[in-house]
Amino acid sequence: MRAGIAAFAGGVILLYCVGEIPPWPLPVIALIMGCLLARFRSIALRPVAFMVIGLSTGLIWAGWMSSERLATRLPHALESGTHLVEGYRCSLVSPGAYHSLRFEFCVTHWPEATPDHPIAAKRLRLALYGAEPSLVLPRQLQLKVRLKVPHGSVNPAGFRYETWLFRHGFDATGSVREWSEQSVSCGIHCHYHAWRERVAGGLVDAYGGLESYPLIEALLLGERRLLDAEDWSVFRKTGTSHLIAISGLHIGLVGLFVGSLVAGLLKRWPGGPGARGRRRLVFGASLCACATYALLAGFTVPTQRALVMVAVTGLVYLRGRQSGYWTAWLSAVALVLVMDPFAPLDGGFWLSFGAVAGLIVMFSSRIRPPGRIATLLVAQLAVMAGLLPILMVLGLPFSVSGWLVNLVAIPLMSFLLLPGLFLLVPLGLLVPFCQPLIGRVLDMGLGGFMSGLSYVANQSPEGVVLSAATAGLVGSLVLAMLFPMRWCTRGWLLVAMSGLLCGQVLALTGSGVEANQSVAVPELWVWDVGQGLAVTYRDGDQVLQYDTGPGSPAGYTAVKDALLPGFRHTGIRDLNWLMVSHGDADHASGLDDLFDHIRVDRRSSGEPARVEERAGSDAAGTFEGCRKGGRLGRSRIDVWQDGGEVSGNAASCVVRITRDGYSIILPGDITAEQEQDWLQNHPPRPGQHRIVVAPHHGSKTSSSPAWVRQLAPELVVFSAGYRHPYGHPAAEIRQRYRAGGARTVNTATSGAVHIRLENDAPSVHVERADAPFWIEPPPDQCPGAGCRVWRAGPAVLK
Repeated sequence: MRAGIAAFAGGVILLYCVGEIPPWPLPVIALIMGCLLARFRSIALRPVAFMVIGLSTGLIWAGWMSSERLATRLPHALESGTHLVEGYRCSLVSPGAYHSLRFEFCVTHWPEATPDHPIAAKRLRLALYGAEPSLVLPRQLQLKVRLKVPHGSVNPAGFRYETWLFRHGFDATGSVREWSEQSVSCGIHCHYHAWRERVAGGLVDAYGGLESYPLIEALLLGERRLLDAEDWSVFRKTGTSHLIAISGLHIGLVGLFVGSLVAGLLKRWPGGPGARGRRRLVFGASLCACATYALLAGFTVPTQRALVMVAVTGLVYLRGRQSGYWTAWLSAVALVLVMDPFAPLDGGFWLSFGAVAGLIVMFSSRIRPPGRIATLLVAQLAVMAGLLPILMVLGLPFSVSGWLVNLVAIPLMSFLLLPGLFLLVPLGLLVPFCQPLIGRVLDMGLGGFMSGLSYVANQSPEGVVLSAATAGLVGSLVLAMLFPMRWCTRGWLLVAMSGLLCGQVLALTGSGVEANQSVAVPELWVWDVGQGLAVTYRDGDQVLQYDTGPGSPAGYTAVKDALLPGFRHTGIRDLNWLMVSHGDADHASGLDDLFDHIRVDRRSSGEPARVEERAGSDAAGTFEGCRKGGRLGRSRIDVWQDGGEVSGNAASCVVRITRDGYSIILPGDITAEQEQDWLQNHPPRPGQHRIVVAPHHGSKTSSSPAWVRQLAPELVVFSAGYRHPYGHPAAEIRQRYRAGGARTVNTATSGAVHIRLENDAPSVHVERADAPFWIEPPPDQCPGAGCRVWRAGPAVLK
C-alpha cells in the first residue's frame, strides 16, 4: 500500500520534473496495464501493479488539473484596450510600490463575454495606482481594467514570477483604470472573505497604531502585507521566515494547546468517557481549533498543508499506535497532492515535509527519548540537516546563524509570544478599556523579539551556498552524528564533515584556483530583467558586467532576483569589470546588493557621481569615468562617451567588444545624436559578425536609419518589459532592423538571451524555449498549441 501511495506522489511530482503534459493515451494505457497486473495474485507482481497504478494516477491527476488551469488563462487578444469586469475582492488590500493598492479579484461576470467569445479567467491580480493609502475599496465591484496574461522574467536561475502566478491560480494581472461599487452574486467564498475583512478591520481599529501591528497581523491572520523589505531581510538572515508564515508550527501549536486543555478537563471529569472516547474528543477539539485558525489565516496553501498533517497525526493518535510514522508521512504527502496538485511548485512543500522527515529519521527509532533540552537541540539539528540539501536544490541560501537563533526563537514563539497573542488580543477586543495596557505589553514583547533578531542579523554573515551533493553529504553526516554512538565514532564523523566544508571553501576561494568558472567559447548573456538592462560578457575566466538592471521601492532588484542567482548558476564569483552606462534606475539599481556578494576589480560609469550615490556611501570615489578601454581575456574593450555637457541617457557609456571577427555593441540609452557621433569615431569594419543590444530598449528616439544602415547588425537584442507603458521596443524600430537583415530577439517574450561566439556564426539560445509548460513559450518558438507535448530532456522543476 505504501508503494502505491509513494508512486502517486511521484506521479504528481514527475509532471513538474519533466515540464510537459504528456499525451493522455500514455498514462491511461499505463493505468489500464497496472489494473490488469493487480488482478494477478502474485506476491511479486502486486506491489509493481500498485506502483504503476499510483504513478499513472498521479500523472493523470496533475496533468488534468494543470490543463484546466491553463484553459482559464486570459487570451492574448484581451491584452489590448480596457475591459469591464464584475466580481468581489478575495483578499485584503495591500499597499504597493509606486503609490498603489494591490488586491486579488474573483470574477463573477464578464459583461463583454458572448457565447461565441467566452472569457474563462476567474482570478485576477490587480493594482490601483495613484490611490490614497486610506482609501477603503468596496468588496463588490465593477472595474474597468487593463490586463496582461500571467507573465514574468525567465532566467536560468532565480525567482520566476510566472511560475508563482500559475501555482497560485492567477489567470491575469493588470491595473484598475476605473472602479465603482456593484452588487454581484456572493456565495460562500465571497462571504468568507467578507468575514475575514471584518476581523482584520476590528484588529486595525483596536491595535493598528502599535509599532508591532504588522507582526500581529502576520501571526494571527497570515497577512504579511505590512511587513517591509527590511523586516524580510532580518528574517532571511536569521533563518526565521518560517516563524512568520503561518504553517505547521503555528497550526500544530494551536492543536496542541487545545488538545492539552481538553485532555486535562476530561481527566477531571468523574465517570467520563473511556480512553478511546477521550482520544476522540481530544482529536475532534484539536482539529476544530486548527481548522478555525486555518480559516482565520486565509486557508492558504501552507495552512491547508499543516491542517492535513495535523489530521493525519491525529488519526495515528486516535488509533493508539506509536509506529507507522512513515506511512503517516506518505499519507499526508499524498493527501496534500490530492487537494493541491500544484504543491510541488512551492518551496514550502519541500521544506515542510523535509523538516518532518528529518524529525522522523531522528526520533522514530529511539527506544528512549532524550531530555527536554537535548530533544530541542537534536530536533533543531535534525531539521537543519534535512533542510540543507533541499535549500541548495531550490537555490536558496542557508542561514549560518539560523539553527542557533531558532534554538531560542522557536521556544520563545511557541510558549510565550503566540500564546500571549491568542490570549491578549481577544481579551482586548472583548474588554476595550484594557487595550492600552495590552498594546504596551504586545509592543514590548514583539518589539523585543524583532530587536533581538535585528541585532543578530546585523552580526550574521550572508547565507551559505553549497553544491547540492555537498549539502546532502553534510546533512547526512549531521544526522549520523545525532544517533547514539561512541564518542570516537562521532569525532571521526565531525572530522570528515569539517574536512568536507573546508574543501568546499578552498574550491571557491582557495589559492591558485580560478575564482570564475572558465568558458571555452566567449559568451554574452542579456538577462531578462524587465524594463531595464543587464548584460554579462565572458571570455575565459574573465567577466564584464554592463549595467545591473532595475529596482523598485518595494525592495525588488534585478541583482537579487536575476543576476546573483544567474552568476551562481553559471559559475561567476568575481567581476573583472563593472561598467554602468549611466545613472538611471533601470540601469543602475541593486549595486549595494552586488557589492555585498561579488568582488569587483574595476568600476566605470558614464555618470560616476550619480551611480556612486545609488550604490551608497561605501562606494564614494570608487567609480572612474568612461575614458579608458582595455582588454578582457583575448577580447578588446573600447569605450566612448559624448564629449559635450550631457547627462542622463545622452551620457551613456558605449562599449564595443571585438574578438575574432565578432563585434558586440552595448550602447546604453544613447539617442540618435550620440549614435551619429559614435559612428563617426567607430566606422564599422567589414566582414564582422555584429551583435547589437538596441539603444534605449528600442525607443523611437534611438536606432536611427543611419545607425541601422551603417552597422547592418546580424543580431539585435531588445531588453524591455512585457507590454510596458513605454511601448518598447517600438514596432517601427523592430521593422527597421529586420528590413536591414537583422534577426531580432526581445527579452520580454523570449526570456534571457544566451549568445555563444562560435567560430562560424553566433549561436543563440532563449530561456523560454526550454521552459516548462506553464511558462509562455517564445512567439517564434511554438506558433501553435502543438508544442506542449511530451519531450525528453533534463528535469526542470522550476
